[in-house]
Amino acid sequence: MNNRDKTFLQKIKDNAFYLSLGLGLFAILAVVGVYTAQQNDMKVAENEMDLNVASNYTDVSEEEIAETNGEVTKQNKNNVTENPGSLAQDDQTEDENLAYSDKGKEADSAGNANKSDSEDNVNATNEKQNGDEQEVASNESESDTNDSSSSEQSIPTTVDAGQLDFNSEKTITWPVNGEVLIPYSMETTVHFKTLDQYKCNPGMMIQAGVGTTVQNAYLGQVTNVTSDNTYGNMVTLYIGNDYSITYGQLDTIYVKEGDFVKAGQSIGTVGNPTDSFTKEGSHLFFQMSCGEETVDPMLYIE
Repeated sequence: MNNRDKTFLQKIKDNAFYLSLGLGLFAILAVVGVYTAQQNDMKVAENEMDLNVASNYTDVSEEEIAETNGEVTKQNKNNVTENPGSLAQDDQTEDENLAYSDKGKEADSAGNANKSDSEDNVNATNEKQNGDEQEVASNESESDTNDSSSSEQSIPTTVDAGQLDFNSEKTITWPVNGEVLIPYSMETTVHFKTLDQYKCNPGMMIQAGVGTTVQNAYLGQVTNVTSDNTYGNMVTLYIGNDYSITYGQLDTIYVKEGDFVKAGQSIGTVGNPTDSFTKEGSHLFFQMSCGEETVDPMLYIE
């Protein structure tokens, strides 16, 4: 290697720092240039997107304007269709006014008269429609009244029974005809076959087949319709002066709370006995109370 080449390499080594610095600056400038170009491309894309949105908005606006104009035109056409006589009459009157002044005045008078007649006809039509609507409403009201009357007749237990006046000197009727399986007993215990135990009985159990109609024993108002595992479906009526009667072991129930039920009217039907009385068989549980205490129904049954 000659001296010239050695001198050149020596110069490169001596200036290596400046060469590295120059290359670094060049790389930085290149990165900045690429980043700037990308930002410009993104701005161009955003501008194009904004233009597309604006174009779509313009199209929608134009469509909405056209649709609105179409609706207005359609409404005007409907008005023309609904009032063709009036528009034709106005056109005719205007032509006659332009051609003949005196005849135009006569046409205006005739038009006013026709308009008055038209308004009278419209009023008459409206009155007839109102009369028809009132007649229809009256018929519907009568129909509802008839339906209500039919409903009340189908459930005679809902008639107002008046004042409830039971007292210790009055009597009640048998709710079903049958043998007393287990009598009322609150002072001594009686044997229950299904439970196989002796205990007090707050009511009496009257033998009756499943489906037997239960008749109310005395005039009263239904105060409670409930059910439990011992006595099944039950109905309680208040009959006056703190006296109440309860029917248990029911299947179908014909009454609801608040109903007034006359003596002899149906309360419901006897159902299958609950698990506590399967060996006793189907029966009606009949209980009578005065205040919070139960009493023996046999003391009041005729």
